[in-house]
Amino acid sequence: MEKVYGIMHGVVEVKRLIAIKQNKRVKYYYMSKGMFKNFMMYFQYGMYVFITVNKKPRMYRGYLVQNIVSIDKVLSPNKNNPKVYYDISIIKTGVKSLVNKNRNKLFIDFEMSMPPYTNYKSFQSEIIQVGYVLVDKLGNEIERYSSYIKPKLFPQISKRTVKFLHIEQCSVSGGIDYLDFYYKFRKLNNEYSPMIFVWGKNDQLELNKMNKIHRVKKFNRNVQFVDLLNLHKIYYRLRNDIGLFNAYNLYSDKDLSTQKHDALEDAAVTKEIFVNFKRVCNNFMQVTIKN
Repeated sequence: MEKVYGIMHGVVEVKRLIAIKQNKRVKYYYMSKGMFKNFMMYFQYGMYVFITVNKKPRMYRGYLVQNIVSIDKVLSPNKNNPKVYYDISIIKTGVKSLVNKNRNKLFIDFEMSMPPYTNYKSFQSEIIQVGYVLVDKLGNEIERYSSYIKPKLFPQISKRTVKFLHIEQCSVSGGIDYLDFYYKFRKLNNEYSPMIFVWGKNDQLELNKMNKIHRVKKFNRNVQFVDLLNLHKIYYRLRNDIGLFNAYNLYSDKDLSTQKHDALEDAAVTKEIFVNFKRVCNNFMQVTIKN
């Protein structure tokens, strides 16, 4: 790969190409559909662009192009006061500041019920298992917790749920009521005020849905949920989501592919990912990811 920078000379929108002028010579660079969509608002004549590209050129629909790996910076020249529209280094600094916050942290995961194979139109998923690991500001473990939660709308879990989660009906039926977890969670937040790390947005969405089902208030606005998956996508500039165990494999040689779906185990894995991701953000560790 190599770094390229220069003045935006033009755009071939239908072919997702941008032309950059360097030393009186115009070169063409190709980007993926998602990348082009995210950055096309900046692609105007005269903008200054910094990109990382594959060294080897190729022919693409009549143009000699190099593939863009990442867009690093976009600015509008203005003598000594350029206007910066995008800068990955600034974004990474923000991510670093977030993971370095001197606060307690809660790593939490939920497992949800799944629809049956047939007659699933009226089905609503519910949280049926919770697991979390709570650590203090120094990363020392305060508590880890795991419990099944009895579903309210569909007490009998589906065969699909049993098969996918390797979970038994008797375990779910013997779980706690959701309201017991609700008040435990509120008490934990009031006592420790932790940053709450989840992997993906579904856990928080399901939590809000459960509060609605059980007709209780949403958790206080000062509860800070952090989507660690999204931080990975931002920091590493990933086009697609990355699974929890695939993310873990970025930092460890230990194979977790055979691990079952268990809320506490997943919460513990989320914690380990955070610890290593923080090391990367602070330049104590290097990770290379291929999009």
